[in-house]
Amino acid sequence: MRKRLIYRCDDVGYTKAYDLGIFNVIDAGIGCSADVMFDAVHAKEALKKLKNRPWVSIGWHRHLWERPVLDPDEVPSMVNEQGRFKWGHRQNHLKAEVTYEDAYKEFEAEMALCYQILGRYPDVSGNGNLEDIPLEHAFRDICQKYGIVIDFFKSEPFRNKYIDESEEDYQKLMLKMKKEADLKWQDKHIISCPIAVGGSYDLKNFDHYKPIIPMTNLVWTEKEEIYFYGWHPGFLDDHILKESTSSVHRVKEYIDALSEEYRDWIINHHVELINFRDALYDTHEFQDHLKEIHSPLYIGNMK
Repeated sequence: MRKRLIYRCDDVGYTKAYDLGIFNVIDAGIGCSADVMFDAVHAKEALKKLKNRPWVSIGWHRHLWERPVLDPDEVPSMVNEQGRFKWGHRQNHLKAEVTYEDAYKEFEAEMALCYQILGRYPDVSGNGNLEDIPLEHAFRDICQKYGIVIDFFKSEPFRNKYIDESEEDYQKLMLKMKKEADLKWQDKHIISCPIAVGGSYDLKNFDHYKPIIPMTNLVWTEKEEIYFYGWHPGFLDDHILKESTSSVHRVKEYIDALSEEYRDWIINHHVELINFRDALYDTHEFQDHLKEIHSPLYIGNMK
């Protein structure tokens, strides 16, 4: 039975400091896919680095937290007085005010930026929001235009491409599993999934957050499955600490991604690391890279 896994690095391009951690994880042979925030301050530099790492698949991480690629005057329905996306991290309902024309222009510009630097468009996007608003229609039209696969997986950990519940059932299932993961370890005062426990991003919980638990508790079945999970293994700076509710967990996820425990788990369980193109098109890009650099994570080197 094959055990295939995609380790996705999220929020790539967010800040320079954050990306220092991301590319350490990619260069260690752990990070298989990079989900890029094209509107973020460090996106251009991140894309330049990714161009030199063609074995990494590219995702469109469409948070829209920062500033449009276009001049704000060209997309007035999307921005506030400071020229930033007006919903920020916490007011997503404002996306309903965006016109189709503005959203389409901005998304087109983001894809043009990607192609200009990287030489190709993203392979996938996990932001297939089903809201019936112009912004989402524009997003889906751009993905169709450039062959970007939306929501190939519907999941973070514990899920695979064969499961097909409704979105509501999926959300209930994920919340239940994450809560169970934390309850399992509560006697040890360990937090395994930050979403499951309110306040777990607080600095006081730094020592108790153990991402290695869900990272190493995947169970494959006889049906061939490809799991993926999205993590945020990077460093912090004032921008992230000031604006994002997701802070402390990034450093812990970085530490665990590069730990001997995680590397040994991959090797001892014969986990085959792949990228999204490998999953989509049955290629072997990521494993070919691991073989070329003589990595112990190459499936052919595992005893």
